Order: sequence, then structure tokens, then C-alpha cells
Amino acid sequence: MIGASDGPAASPEGEGPGAADPEAQVALSNLDKVFFPEHRLTKGDLVAYYRTIAPWLLPYLRGRPLTLTRFPDGIHGKSFFQKDAPSWRPAWIETARVYSEEGGRELEQYLVGDLRSLLHVVNLGTIPIHVGASRAADAGRPDWCSVDLDPKGAPFAHVARVARAIHALCEEVGLPAFVKTTGQSGLHVLVPLGGLCTHEQARQLAGLLARLVCDALPEIATLARPIQARGGRVYLDVLQNGAGKTLAAPFCVRPLPGAPVSTPLRWGEVTERLDVSRFTIRTVPRRMARLREDPLAPVLSARPDLLAALARLRDRCPGEEPEGG
Repeated sequence: MIGASDGPAASPEGEGPGAADPEAQVALSNLDKVFFPEHRLTKGDLVAYYRTIAPWLLPYLRGRPLTLTRFPDGIHGKSFFQKDAPSWRPAWIETARVYSEEGGRELEQYLVGDLRSLLHVVNLGTIPIHVGASRAADAGRPDWCSVDLDPKGAPFAHVARVARAIHALCEEVGLPAFVKTTGQSGLHVLVPLGGLCTHEQARQLAGLLARLVCDALPEIATLARPIQARGGRVYLDVLQNGAGKTLAAPFCVRPLPGAPVSTPLRWGEVTERLDVSRFTIRTVPRRMARLREDPLAPVLSARPDLLAALARLRDRCPGEEPEGG
């Protein structure tokens, strides 16, 4: 199992929420069960990682209804999504009522704001944690929009080039942009919105950015969703913007061999030589101890001048209304 020496030497919240609180301790179970057999990583290793990374992860979870994917027997066992928190949950777990258009009913979804709650959901066998762009208290106003760069066979050098093109476009029009690994083979580019627009407007903004980059790099970038129509190009997916849509939370673990982690990056790291597979539950805590600050954190608080940026973007494609791709 991962030892205490693998944790960060410093964090943005001292030792982390609940670290000195005896109530933070949760009755953990089956810690020796192997969850990632290729590397003999156990449920205990997963719990240790989430305990260590909590100070960095929790700011992205607080106030946001969560979607859990549970793997009670590890990554090669049966798994299931869970949005509705069960009735037998501990009384101290916070939840939020969220209307599901897909299910046509209200769901009682987990809100995880402290270490105790995080350890509870991880002890359920949760590996990845997915979050929406808006908080339960302001469900119609997202904090970010995202462009998911999905290679599906395209070389990572093209993924990096497309990500840098989005970043350059955002800088030109006055929008901040941040990047993280997906924890799989691609990248997520996030643009902070500061709750200044609706989900539909966020989807349109992401779609406009994606379309302009695809127009500039048609040989390596595409908006074609069917894999057979992509022609080996990077797919710029903007469909995860919208009410009820989620993406893998920063610092969450993905259910793949090696326990890769969706990891915030500095733009200087996004080169064709970047190896996204090196960000795992063994390496990310040491990385954050070294960096001492989260390069993605401003996505939670920045409030850009969206009207000015949109005007500059529309000047690049006169006569067209922004779409979601």
C-alpha cells in the first residue's frame, strides 16, 4: 500500500479538511482487496490516495452534486453508476435534490465537502468521481465550459497541438483557459465562466471555440462525433456542457490499469513529449507537493469579460451564430 511518505509536504488547506477531527474517521472495509490487479494496487491504496489528495480535490467537489462510478470488486469486476444517494447513508452526509430530465424525477445526490464524506464515498468502491460545472445552489449557472479532446487513435502530439491552439485563441480574445489530463488518453480544456451565463450559453461558447480551432487545423481536428467519420483526427467534444452533464473531477482516479489520475497541468507541460500515463495515484501526490499550487484552481473563481470575448470571437466568423458542434 502507499505509505504516508508519498503524501504532499504542504497543501492549500494545511493538512486537509477534517484531518484533525476525529469524526473524519470512517469505518473503512476490505482495504486489502485488489482493485488494480496489473499493478497490485488495493482498495487501501485508493483510499490512501484520496485521503492525501483531498485538500486539492475537495474545492472541485464542494457544493456540486456528484455522480459516482462504483467498482466493488475492482476495475475488472462489475461496475455501476450511482447518482441517487441511498436511504441508508450516514446522517452526516449532505445531499442535494436535483431534477433529472433523463429520469423524469428528482434525485437525492451526494454533496461531498469534507474528508469524512469523501472517504465514505470512496469506501463504497467509488473510483472515478464525476462533477457538473454548476453548484447545487446555483444550478443554472456553470462555473466553466469544457472542450474534451478525444484522440481515439490520433497521436498525442496532435492532441497537444489542438489544446495549445485553443489556449492561443482564448488568449487572443481575452479568455483564461486551463488544462488537465482526462486520466485516459486525452485532455480537457476548461474556460472559467464565473457563473455569468447559462448552460446553453456555455455550450455555445465551447462550440464556437471548437469550431474555430477545427477550421484552423482541419487536418488534425474535427467536430465529427462518429469515430469512423473522424479520419484519425482529434475529436473536439463540447457535448459535456449543459445541465446535468459531467466530467471527471480534477484529481480523480480512472478505472484503468495503473490507476491513472485526471491531473491539472501547466500550459508549458502540454507538448508532444507529454506522457499522460505517468500521472497516477503513486505520482500525483508527490507532484502536488512539489508544485505547491494547483494550476487549474483559477477555473473556480475567475470571472472573465465574456461579452467582450464573445464579440471578438464573432468577429472571426461574421454572419454565424455560435453552436455546440
